[in-house]
Amino acid sequence: MALSRVAVAALLSLFSVSAFPQHSNTVSVFVTKLSRSDIGGAKLDAAYGASFDHKFTDRFSGELSVSSQRYRRYVRTFTGSTEPTSALFTDRIYPIDANISYHFPSGNVWKPYIGAGLRYVNDTFQGYEGLGRTAFYRTAVHTIDPEISGGITLQFNRALGLRFDAKQVLGSNRSDVADPELKASVGLSFRF
Repeated sequence: MALSRVAVAALLSLFSVSAFPQHSNTVSVFVTKLSRSDIGGAKLDAAYGASFDHKFTDRFSGELSVSSQRYRRYVRTFTGSTEPTSALFTDRIYPIDANISYHFPSGNVWKPYIGAGLRYVNDTFQGYEGLGRTAFYRTAVHTIDPEISGGITLQFNRALGLRFDAKQVLGSNRSDVADPELKASVGLSFRF
């Protein structure tokens, strides 16, 4: 009797594995914004980041990514008792992207996808003003903007891939944010 229960349990588990898609997780590390540029009144350096993607079905997945980007701003300050001075402010931003993606059917090593979601950025900077090294802080600018995304992964084997991705913010007034509206990235992905 116990042997038949084990056999039935084994058959049911085999059926469930073949009847339902295997969910997978992917962790990626990437670089973006490979050249220096001026955005939101700031000079940006190259950025790097990481993402976590969970496949709900064969076609749909959810991804959360965060990147780190250093920037510098030159700001003119004015006070009533002194001449205008220039100050260099340096800081980092950590944009967070949350997207849902559709993965196109592909029978080869190229795995294309498109998606949509939101990007959150908290842009605040600190630095030093004048010769006295007096700390200066600027009020934070928070943005949550809709975005579209798309890309393709070159899957070398079941676990390792090379990923090309782009994310575009839609309809935003981000003139003071040191974060580009279009971000293209390249990175390695590890599926498990």
